[in-house]
Formats: sequence, C-alpha cells, structure tokens
Amino acid sequence: MMNTEFRANLCTKQLKWKEGGRMDMSKLAKWKRRIPLMIAGLIVLALLGFAVTYVISSKNKAPEIERGGIVPVGRGDVVATFEAQATVQSGRQGNFPILDGTVVKAVHFRVGDFVQKGDVIATFDTASLDEMVRAKKQDYENVNKVYKDYLRSAADAPKQKAALQKQIAALEKTIAALQKQSEAEATTASNGTDAGGTPTPAENAQLKELKTALTELLGNTRLAERMVESVLADNGSVAKTVTAFQNLMGGFMMDPAAIQGMMGGMSALGNSELIGASLQLVQLKVQEAALGLQGGASLESVYKSVADAAESAYLAAQKTVDQLKTGWVAEANGVIREISVVAGEPYKAPEGGSAGISTSAVTGAIAALAAGNTDQLPQLLSGMFTVSNKGMVIEYHPFVASFPLSPGDLGKIRLDQPAQVRSISNKLFDATVSFISPVATEGGGDILSSVMGGASTGGNVEARAVIPAPDASIVIGLTVKLTIELDKKTNVVRIPVSAAKYDEETKGYFVFVYDGDGKRIQKQPITIGIQDQRASFYEITAGLTGGEQILKAPSSSLTDGTKIKIKA
Repeated sequence: MMNTEFRANLCTKQLKWKEGGRMDMSKLAKWKRRIPLMIAGLIVLALLGFAVTYVISSKNKAPEIERGGIVPVGRGDVVATFEAQATVQSGRQGNFPILDGTVVKAVHFRVGDFVQKGDVIATFDTASLDEMVRAKKQDYENVNKVYKDYLRSAADAPKQKAALQKQIAALEKTIAALQKQSEAEATTASNGTDAGGTPTPAENAQLKELKTALTELLGNTRLAERMVESVLADNGSVAKTVTAFQNLMGGFMMDPAAIQGMMGGMSALGNSELIGASLQLVQLKVQEAALGLQGGASLESVYKSVADAAESAYLAAQKTVDQLKTGWVAEANGVIREISVVAGEPYKAPEGGSAGISTSAVTGAIAALAAGNTDQLPQLLSGMFTVSNKGMVIEYHPFVASFPLSPGDLGKIRLDQPAQVRSISNKLFDATVSFISPVATEGGGDILSSVMGGASTGGNVEARAVIPAPDASIVIGLTVKLTIELDKKTNVVRIPVSAAKYDEETKGYFVFVYDGDGKRIQKQPITIGIQDQRASFYEITAGLTGGEQILKAPSSSLTDGTKIKIKA
C-alpha cells in the first residue's frame, strides 16, 4: 500500500517539475547569459586577492643585495683632474724656398717621414743660379741709383722753388696790369664761341671743371675763364681744349714754342701778351707744385720703400741660393708635410711664380708717382719682391694641443702646468700648458667676471699645451685626450662615486652603512672632498673613518633602517 502511494507521489512530482520546467525556460536563458560574467568577476577577485597577498608579503620580505654590492670603506689616493678633447696643431713650420729652374739632384725623404735635426733632405745643382743672383743685385743697384738721384734732386728743390716763387710773383704783377688794360679795351670772351657751335651739357661740365682747376692754380677766376674760352674759340673743340690744358698742367708742355703754339689765334680774341703771360704762369705753378712734392717726406718714403724692396728681393734670392747649395737641412725634429721637387728634374715654378724686377717699370712708376699718381704704389711695391715658391714644408716639433676652457674651469688651469696627452694609439705623452687666451670666444662673456663668480653668457677660452716629443700617433688636425692633474690627496678615506647619494631635504650627501649583526642599513651623512674622475672615487673628509661596510650602488627605494638579505 505504501509503495503504491510513494510511486504515485513521485510520478506526480516529476510531472509537475516537467510542467514547471517548460514554464520557466525564459528564466533559464537569463541565467545562462549571466554565467560568463559571474566567472569573470570571480577571476578578477582572485587576482586582486593574489596581488594584495603579494604586496603584503613583499613588504615583509627583506631586499636582496648581491654579495659584491657591499664594500668596505678603504683608504687610498684620490686625484682630481681636468680632462678635455684637444686638437693637435703645428707649433712651427719650416718653409724651404726654391727658384725656378733649379736642378734637383736627390731627395732622401718622403711626405710623412719624421726627420731629425741636421738631416739632409734634398740636394741641388746650383751652377746656373749665380747668374740669377747677379741679375737681382743689378736690379737693386739700378733702383737704388734712382733713389739716390732723387735725394740729390730733393736737396736742391727748396732753392729752385724759391726762385720759381720770385718769378711767379713778378709774373702775377704783370698779369694784373695786363688784365686791367684788357678790360679797359672791353674785349669779351664770347666772340669766338660760335666757331665750334654750342657745347653739349657734358662738354659744359668738362669746361666748368677745367676752369675750376685753373682758378685754383692761378688764383684768378676771370683770367681762368678767359684763357679757356680763348683756346676754345681758336680750335673749336672742347675735347682739344681740355686736353691742351691738361697737358700744360701735367707738365708735358715745357718749352716756350709749345706754349706759343697753344696761343694760336688768341691775339685776335684779346690781349695776346696777357694770354701768353697767363700760360707761363700756369706752367710755373705746375713746376712749383712738382718741386713741393719732390721735397716732401711722403714721396721720399715711397722712393725708399722701392729701394728697400729691391734690396730685400736681392738678399732673399742670395739666401735661397746659399741654402740650395748646402741642401735642405732640417733645423729641428719634425715631420715632412709637403715636397714639391722630384729627384733628377729641374724645378718648374707654378703659375705666378718667381719673377725678376723690371728696372724700367720701376723708374716709370716712380715718374708717375712724382706727378701725383699714387694709385700705382701697391703694384710698384708688390713687384719688388720675388714670389716665394715652397719647395718643401716641415712641421717642426714641438706640436701644440689646443683645447677649450669653460668659465668654470678657467681658474683651475695655469701656465706651465704639467699635462698628459693620450694619442689615437692610446700612448701617453707629456705636455705643458703654454698659452691661455685673455679673450673669450664669441658669446664667452667677461672672463674676469666669470673667475670672480659673476654672470657669464657661456663660451670658452682657448688654451694650448705643448707636446715636446710627439710621434706618428700624434697627427696634426686630429683630436687627442688631454688630462691635467689639479689636486692629489694621499692615503685618505675614499668611497666609490656610486655609493654616495644626495638628500634633497638636507642638501647633503649620505651613504648606507650595513650593520652585519642586525642585517639592516643605516643612513650616514658624509662630507665629500675632491673627486677622482678616472678612478671614480670620492674623498671623504667627514662621516666615515674607514672599515665601515657600505652599499656600493644603493637603489632609490631603500630607506634608513631597511633590513636586507645578502644573496648567497
């Protein structure tokens, strides 16, 4: 009976469940969509829990330090240095000149070879050079004679000038009287101007300039105008008139017949005696001016410069030949930079090479100078010197290393300070500071204010160090590393630079001292002395005594009292 009822009830419940399931299918779909979200949430919660657990455990875990990360504070030497990149330069060049046509017998060295003092580098056949030297000497003697003649003439110039001035004064009185007479006769200067037509504006400008020049020379405006107008009326050409007066004023028309010819038909136009006297006055004034120039110190210095230049050209040629006769000999140790000769061949000068002095050109230029044409002076003097042909160039020792000094370093470096230079082959060479410029580069500011702690706009000061005995690894134009010892402390407490840290709060340095018993680190303030940049050490003047164990390179996360663990 009971079994039958149980089965009936069970069947009834199953039927109800099935019926209810069919009725709640929509709710079941909603639950299915929520399942992934629920799983993702559980994963996030798990990860958060793991992170919190890791952080808590990390805080409680002691930082691990490598065994080599703890070092003892020791004693030793600390050397403070200045270091810079320096450029190698030539200290002194030896230029060996050669003359065109010199026959080269032998060349014993090549470009780049190092030579010792006294080495004979090349020899020459100089048999044909003596004649060239004699020609140079003759050039000098000819030019010097012109100079001596000038000096004698200049000595007589004051007497000649005084006599001319008397003639001029008498002639001016005569002209004044003749001018009054002419004006009384009412002779006009316009009578003959129609012969050649009306001058153009350009010709009028030339005539005006000519009249002005004559007025300055004669001191008489009306007389100057009448002279120009009379000559113009006679020949009918402005160009001929201007040329005639320029020749007269330039000193080229010196004889009375030429003056008379210039007067031409002036007699028909006015007082011929007045015009003749006026032309003579013009010529006397020109001669007076020439004598004044001849007696002046400026022209004398020009003549002397020409003579001195000719002498220099002769002596330079003689010196070059003497040097070629003995051969090219090195004056000091050095390296050969250039060689322009070939053994067994005559030397041929490049374009614009050696040239002799043209005596006729010299005397002609001097004559032009005497007439006031000073524009020829540069050309005249440049022609006196023989152009130097560089047959060989030697860069003599010592070499120089040039390096910049910032305003902050300027007070640390002094003259005669020992230095060292490291070459491209890593060799060390002794050097000595030989030069510190008193002037900063552009934008360098005031050096004095920089040294005294004042404001500076940046920039550098050039300094140089002499390298007395370089070898092939010290190459001109390349850079080398220069080191200067500034200070040295012996047997002082020192620590690695990496061990010191800066405290922004206290504005001082500190280290972490390791306590082996408590396995903790303690923050210890220190005072730093000098720094050894090459060995990366600080001198410690306070805070440590030596023997302490410190962290060599502590991380920024460490704090005072942190417990640490040393890795096995």
